[in-house]
This record gives sequence, structure tokens and C-alpha cells, in this order.
Amino acid sequence: MRVWLGISRFGVALTALVAVTANLGAAEVIGSADTIANRVTGEIASQRRVLIERDAVHRDEVVQTDRAASARIVFRDTSDLRLGANARIKLSSSVYGGQQGATLELSRGALRFFSGSGPVGSYQVRTPVATIGLRGTGIGIVITATRTYVTLLNGAAEVCTRGGRCALLSQRCSYVSVDRASVTEPQPVQAGVPSFGSRCSGPACGEDVCGVSASPSPSPMGYDPAGGTGGASGGVGGAGGKR
Repeated sequence: MRVWLGISRFGVALTALVAVTANLGAAEVIGSADTIANRVTGEIASQRRVLIERDAVHRDEVVQTDRAASARIVFRDTSDLRLGANARIKLSSSVYGGQQGATLELSRGALRFFSGSGPVGSYQVRTPVATIGLRGTGIGIVITATRTYVTLLNGAAEVCTRGGRCALLSQRCSYVSVDRASVTEPQPVQAGVPSFGSRCSGPACGEDVCGVSASPSPSPMGYDPAGGTGGASGGVGGAGGKR
């Protein structure tokens, strides 16, 4: 009886593994997991797996981080995504192949994102209350119970409510907050403002470049996602290596 139960359980596990492999094989690969700290999962076509470093990630995959977990994902177009603890994001649309309409859907948690080599204006992040259009941009986003906080790291970003009220971020280390009805005017980052740096710890997070001592300044297009000022080129600036 015990032997039969063991064989049965093995058969169920093998069937599930085959199903996950088949679903992944049919999905478009858009990047890979560069750095993983603690438990991070990916789910596609109702099949979930634990992500490890160098695993491929796929179009329409949902990536989730557990408590005390973090992740860095680098996409084919060199876009750089970092997730803090308790984050959930869907890698939607024609993401990260340079096509118009690349979209991230963050439903909880915090992220830091630097757009890659796609056309300026081709990247968008959506949260439960906001839509953020990116223009050669690095941003940090934190979702709380009722608001979304958006901090500009480079480039420019238009932050809008779902009802169409918008604010333009153009100064590095400035932020806005959004709820279902309104968006604030841009302000300098200050103590107490929810930030990616305060919601992420571990090797996947990178440097907190807009701490409370940072002053808003004209946003450099060559900003390095590792946390420094890069050269004249825009975008993520060599996102393929670990930082």
C-alpha cells in the first residue's frame, strides 16, 4: 500500500512538472532572473514554479516575492527590474523586445525599474490606482493600502490617475503620490515618504540613490541603475551584469 501511495505521489508530481515545462516552452522568453534573494515564484498559465538565478522569465508571467525576498530581472532589451518584499507583478503586453506598448502591472509591493533600448515612450507601469508613462526613465514605485508613490530616478515620467488627472516628474529625486481621485504636485523626496529603498533589502535591491539627503536636480538621461551618473547614453546602461 505504501509503495503504491509513493508511486502515485511521484506520478502526480511528475505530471505537474511536465505541465509547467510545457507551458514555459510555449511562452515567449523576455528576460532572465539575474539575482534572487529568498523565495520568489513565477506563474504562467496557472502553473507556478520557484525562480532561481538564471531562470528565464516569460511574457504574461506573474512574478511574486515572499516576505524578506527580493529579485532583479534583466530583460532582452536591457530593461532592469528590481522587486522588494511582498511584491506581485505581471510582465504583460509585448514586453522588452523593443516594441511599442511594453507594460508592467504591479498590484502590490515595491519596484525599481530602468527602461532599456526600446523607443522612448514605449514603457508603461500600471498600479491599482495609477498609470505611469516612462520617457527614458528610471523610477521607484511603492504601493500602500490606498496610494501609489512614484519617485523619479532619471528621465521623465507622466503619472496619472485612472481617471486621467496627471502630473509630470522631470526632476531627479522628486516624487508624487496618487490615489483613485487625485495626484499630488511633484515634491522633493523627504523622510517618511515610502520609497523602494525602504521596502527592499538584500543583493537584488541595489543602492538607494534618493535617500532623504538627496536634492531634486535636472534628471540625467545617462543615469546608471546601480546608483551613479553614467555616460551620455540613455536607458539602463549595461544592465546585463550584476551590481
